[in-house]
Amino acid sequence: MLKARLLVAAVGIPIGVALMILGGWYFLGAALVLAVLALHEFYSLVRPYRPNLLVGYIASIAAILGAQWYGRSGLLGGFMIILLLLFFWAMAGRVGEHLLGRMSVTVLGVVWIGTAFGHLVLLRNLQKGLPLIILAVGATWFGDTAAFFVGRAFGRHRMAPRISPKKTVEGAIAGLVGAALFGLGVKLYNDWLTTEMALYLGLIAGFAGQWGDLFESAAKRDLQVKDSGKLLPGHGGVLDRFDSILFAGTAVYWASVFLIGDLAGSAL
Repeated sequence: MLKARLLVAAVGIPIGVALMILGGWYFLGAALVLAVLALHEFYSLVRPYRPNLLVGYIASIAAILGAQWYGRSGLLGGFMIILLLLFFWAMAGRVGEHLLGRMSVTVLGVVWIGTAFGHLVLLRNLQKGLPLIILAVGATWFGDTAAFFVGRAFGRHRMAPRISPKKTVEGAIAGLVGAALFGLGVKLYNDWLTTEMALYLGLIAGFAGQWGDLFESAAKRDLQVKDSGKLLPGHGGVLDRFDSILFAGTAVYWASVFLIGDLAGSAL
């Protein structure tokens, strides 16, 4: 499994870096494809709850496209489409067929996956978007790698045994340290970014990424599945690989807007 993980990483990381550097339509296209794949995995897992796939896909794509063309307002507008679509869907539904539950699980997919990929697009489109998206993604992956190897070698204290028994406190601390160091590394090539801000953003990415991983672990344990899919050998599905990044990207975007403001290229 470790060899498979390393092989996928060896292929995926250069492609991911290239897409982040290119930005624009290339990054947007990747976000749309990955969002649809991740949504497919999620809705497949919750199929017994009967989510409305069409509503979920349309709303998620609209949120991502809205983020690309109109920024935060576009993302919000795209997300609001789901409310209209769900309303019309509810009009045709029958009372007693768990309509509210079906609507809720549909919305969860859009919020968790669709709007999070939209935030990655927002982050990349900032004036300083390239170093910030690299910081968010790189700090998450670097922290995840540090947590994995340190946890395997030195982990003794379980962090969340009921959710993810293999995760340890030692690994989590190593992950935060790794994420912070990556943030400081990004600062070395970006003079506009202060040391304190680079450290904060790295820690925010690391912390949010770990929560994203735990959130998906809790969801999978509740659904009694090991992986969200099998597309990426050694990693599981797209959602398994990007669960941390979805949380981290959203957190780093808002941290950049509030803490850096105009310097990041986006004023409130």
